[in-house]
Amino acid sequence: MSDVDELRSKLAHARERLEAAEEAMRVADRREEDARALGGGIPGFGGSGNQRAAQQVRSALDSSYRAWKEATERIEKWAYRVKRLEARVAEAERVRFTAADLKGARFVKTFVWHRVVRVNAKSVSVESGYSWTDRLAIERITDFK
Repeated sequence: MSDVDELRSKLAHARERLEAAEEAMRVADRREEDARALGGGIPGFGGSGNQRAAQQVRSALDSSYRAWKEATERIEKWAYRVKRLEARVAEAERVRFTAADLKGARFVKTFVWHRVVRVNAKSVSVESGYSWTDRLAIERITDFK
């Protein structure tokens, strides 16, 4: 199995776990609605009401809050992992340029476009906007004109 295939497999697993976490969030939301319905929308009945029923409502609300908090943490965790794996797959699949590809290029792009001064064997010298030039590694270049 190649590195890209392995990353895609991990990405598919992370997306499945994210979907499971989102389903857990929906379940937690339903549990809260059920707890609110149990108390008639009132979280406690006060001193004159049925204290056992009030305790049941508070317990149901606490339980639903814990489930909601856990689901939120799981969603954050798996959303982050999906984002990172998508970035790793994109990086692994992007086109790699060589010095021969960049000969004659006037501009190269890393995160922004740079004007080319000279193409070297392992790097490209670009204008810095000041009196000197900056070097960019060829591996960092994502596009050229």
